[in-house]
Amino acid sequence: MGKFGKIIGVAGAVASATYLSSSENREKIKSQFTKVVSKLNSSYIKDLGKPSEVEDAKMVDEGAMTSVQYYNELQEESGEE
Repeated sequence: MGKFGKIIGVAGAVASATYLSSSENREKIKSQFTKVVSKLNSSYIKDLGKPSEVEDAKMVDEGAMTSVQYYNELQEESGEE
């Protein structure tokens, strides 16, 4: 299976090089890549790190600490008795 994989890889590289040897095909690939990147930038990447999400993350973090503090207090009380 290893030799077969290498053969497929070499064949793919040769096919890619042959396809990209034409400037028209290179421009097609560049335009498609630019479209994909712009869609990612506009929809996904810009949504990350919104202030509302940061505040939500802080609230969840504080809530997690509250339960830990409560558990620790219960453990201390049971240890004292």
